Amino acid sequence: MNKQPTANLLSTCPICQNQLHITRLSCSHCGLELANTFRANPFSYLNEEDLHFVETFLKSNGNLKELQQELHLSYPAARKRLSSIKEQLGLLVENVSPVKEIILTKLPLYQDESKALRQIKKKLNEAGGLATISLPRGQDFQIYYEEYGNGICATNLPSNRVLTWKAFDCVMEVLNQNGGKAPKGNAMKAKLGEPGLTLDTVEGYVAFHAYGAKKGDSVLRTISSLSAILEWAGVCRNGYGFLKL
Repeated sequence: MNKQPTANLLSTCPICQNQLHITRLSCSHCGLELANTFRANPFSYLNEEDLHFVETFLKSNGNLKELQQELHLSYPAARKRLSSIKEQLGLLVENVSPVKEIILTKLPLYQDESKALRQIKKKLNEAGGLATISLPRGQDFQIYYEEYGNGICATNLPSNRVLTWKAFDCVMEVLNQNGGKAPKGNAMKAKLGEPGLTLDTVEGYVAFHAYGAKKGDSVLRTISSLSAILEWAGVCRNGYGFLKL
């Protein structure tokens, strides 16, 4: 049997720039084919430049000075690239601010608010206003009510960024508009409206409709917190690169 030419795995769609998923595997020896949605190794989604960076980093035994010389990068550029790759692999440890004081331990549930908000409030009320949530890669963060009841604060976000109730409702809106599933978006790599952070991604939609960001703006990354909270509340499935009802 003749060997078929091989190509490197594409991580993003060449048309819309959203993340691609593996749906078919085949054996070149016996012809067996398997069709499903398969989870790829996170390294498979790194582009060629990032993979070369990782290979060079390993060859230099983690010595950034040697890596800088090999790739002709400044120290800030090397650190920025390393942080970006760690973020893509889910290995970046975010700065966590300790919870100093819980003002609200319980909020009322209203019939005219969305099911998602009632579910989040119900679980946080049961936890006494403070809950610990795990991200997909194992890091933990805590959530608690904003002191005036306007939303939720998360310790993996800056203290001045509140996950407003409107932000959670916007997540539900964009999911429903996309048949129950939407790409998360990546505020680390793109500005609002650019490929990777379009208005039909969860992060892009929330930034535009809940926080008033404009196209071309850099936006704070909140998708990790929003997705983890909604999964913890039993509202969504927090998938790799996507959020699903």
